[in-house]
Amino acid sequence: MLNRFLKAVLAVALFCLIPLPSATADAQEGEVYTLKFQTVAPERTPWARQLKRIKKKWEKESGGRIKVKLFLGRGNEKALVRKCKSGELQAVGVSTGAMADEVPEMGVFELPYLFKDLAEADRIIDNHLTEITEEVLEENGFKLLMFSENGNRNFATKGKIIKTPEDLATLKMRTQENWIHEATYTALGGNPVRISVAEVLTSLSTGQVDGFDNTPLFAFATSWFSQIDSWTVSDHIYQPAVITFNKAWFDKLPADLQAILLDGRVEETKKGRDSIRKLTPKLLKSLEEKGITVYRMTPAEKAVFAKKTKKVHADFKKKVGGKGKKMLEIIEKNQ
Repeated sequence: MLNRFLKAVLAVALFCLIPLPSATADAQEGEVYTLKFQTVAPERTPWARQLKRIKKKWEKESGGRIKVKLFLGRGNEKALVRKCKSGELQAVGVSTGAMADEVPEMGVFELPYLFKDLAEADRIIDNHLTEITEEVLEENGFKLLMFSENGNRNFATKGKIIKTPEDLATLKMRTQENWIHEATYTALGGNPVRISVAEVLTSLSTGQVDGFDNTPLFAFATSWFSQIDSWTVSDHIYQPAVITFNKAWFDKLPADLQAILLDGRVEETKKGRDSIRKLTPKLLKSLEEKGITVYRMTPAEKAVFAKKTKKVHADFKKKVGGKGKKMLEIIEKNQ
């Protein structure tokens, strides 16, 4: 009897010493994480193609533990940013102008004539601004995945080619819902009208506004080009874009899934930029083929616009201050 008792005690002791599988670990390994991802970029754009490819990559490499619901061509950028911050969306792809509504420091990228050319923009953003950009985004509830771009913004108008700031004086121009864009028009003596993306086409067709500024890619994606007859290649704002996660959602992911989401982001940034830049000359040619006059500003003409809008840079330092001011100083130092 005693012998059987001792055997039973020994069995219990050995059972207690054997490590049991972690219920938490099993739940994490088997749990499916839904990633609702939204952007205003519509189908048949470089953005859409890239995001669809990234979606497949994440789902495959996670073994189905990440389920991406991708929503293209929907919503208002400012609303998307708010939804990402609140956690209603887990990721968004938006312009830096829209992100600046919740993260004022991001407005630095919207300043007129900030970079000499695209090569300078890439060098400074990639080598000097990425770290501090990640900081300001995380402080505001976002986790940076990667940079992309909307591209160089140009003036698009009905009835007039823009060659001098004075040409804007008699036109009502749609402006992105961002104080820096509005201040840029004001500095040039123009008449900015804030209108959301969804309302621009109607506003152009009814004459509420006489034109807009944006990139060739965006003008075609939204069909805004159909309401103008002149396109001025002013390149007055180089507008990057960012893909960000909701930080709280991202931080709760298992480490291996975080690594999958962040893997290859440097390469994806380059792919995204390249696909848009290769398309731009073709889009300008398409504008001409549609009977739209395409005028390319001379360096001297651009210099006049740059000089008049320089005060917007000073206003940004005063209004935003802190890390926003530091970001602008980093750009100035490395030019």
